[in-house]
Amino acid sequence: MKGLIESSFAKAEKGAVAYGNHASADIEGIIRRSEIELADYELKQGYLTLSDKRSADTALIDKVIKTICAIANNGPNRIGKLIIGVTDKESDAARIVELDKIAPKKVGKRFVVGINREAKVLGKSVEDYYAMWKNAIKASGLSAHLRDSVLSNIDFNGFYGLGVIIVTIPPQKELSYVNDEVYWREGDSTLKADTAKQIAALAQRF
Repeated sequence: MKGLIESSFAKAEKGAVAYGNHASADIEGIIRRSEIELADYELKQGYLTLSDKRSADTALIDKVIKTICAIANNGPNRIGKLIIGVTDKESDAARIVELDKIAPKKVGKRFVVGINREAKVLGKSVEDYYAMWKNAIKASGLSAHLRDSVLSNIDFNGFYGLGVIIVTIPPQKELSYVNDEVYWREGDSTLKADTAKQIAALAQRF
């Protein structure tokens, strides 16, 4: 049987995108949980603004890095998730439909708009778009223990043709920093610890 059918198959080329363990059902579950467990989850619609010029949101990567740090500082037994390609604003989803001519998928109160559309606008492959985020994390000022564990836990899911990037923040054993700054979560907000007392209180979680 193998001899009869093997000529009908072609060898697959291995792409640069890392397809991880997140199935579509898992992603839907994460999105639904993000509505309740605010401190452990963060959603970002993408890298580009929703203006007609579609310029890069230059502050976004910095915000994402700080949010990763803040989620890591929730405590040693907490796992966090950050998904790129999802918005919680219906107005943003409607604007993306207008700009990118895609059909978002509604999950709970959130809208999956994906990152494939942004890769197309930027003239990048999905692999290059994924690498852009991974390289940004690699070059960031995140504490080495956090940076390395996050880089080992980034993956991509095609999610109904829309494409999302899932960044998992594994449990940490010590306080994390961005350069010399400490960040923490209050609900779905990322805040900087401004006083020694705040930093000491966060360190006591570990």
